[in-house]
Amino acid sequence: MSDPEQSPTESISAELRIGSENLRFSVEITNEPVHIHDLLPFFQRITDKVVEIGVKEAEQQGKCISCKKGCGACCSQLVPVSRAEGYNLLNLIESMPAERQQVIRARFAQNIKVLKDAGVLQMMEQAVSNNDRMQLREVGVNYFRLNLACPFLEDQSCSIHRDRPLSCREFLVTSDPVHCADTNPETVESLSLPKRISPIIYRMSRDLNEAGRGYLPLIQILESAEALSSNQASEPAIDLIKQFLQNLTQN
Repeated sequence: MSDPEQSPTESISAELRIGSENLRFSVEITNEPVHIHDLLPFFQRITDKVVEIGVKEAEQQGKCISCKKGCGACCSQLVPVSRAEGYNLLNLIESMPAERQQVIRARFAQNIKVLKDAGVLQMMEQAVSNNDRMQLREVGVNYFRLNLACPFLEDQSCSIHRDRPLSCREFLVTSDPVHCADTNPETVESLSLPKRISPIIYRMSRDLNEAGRGYLPLIQILESAEALSSNQASEPAIDLIKQFLQNLTQN
């Protein structure tokens, strides 16, 4: 990516109706070709704003968010990440001190071993390959039953909270937290959002990469490192932002 200080930029301002609120933002963006992962900070900010709107709407209905710091029950779930997020998380791991890297990599390897031994890994790969929602739901329940903590979980809190996946940002619950450890998903009431950003980024990642789907399970990012680092297609940043906004305004 070219140095943005030396590249021409364009300002984009927009006001979008998201749920019951108007979402206003302005962003300075380069006209140079970039990868989707270069724009993730922008997508993360928009996701956080949409979640804020969802929380406000829930509170107006008399509901409250059950999630608190130190409650990591949901961090044993099967977490999808876009290819762009997978690439950035790989870079995040590689930027860690060697000792910390070793700990994180060992956790990934251990979880993959447990999934493989339990026969869930193959089921998961097939479900993701087929992009079959029913299969993914079943695999998600089986995954959760294995009680595999996310490799980034520390003392029941996310150690990469600032860089956490979009799907994690979007997942909050309004039901009694006592149900969060229940393997029956019907007992958990998740926050209803007026829009979900993560599927938009999955589609954009897929459309820019001819290798196939635009997402993968977080637990597989290390073993998918070569695929994530290759075929990094790029487009003018302004075009990617406009594409994102077009997707965001669609019903």
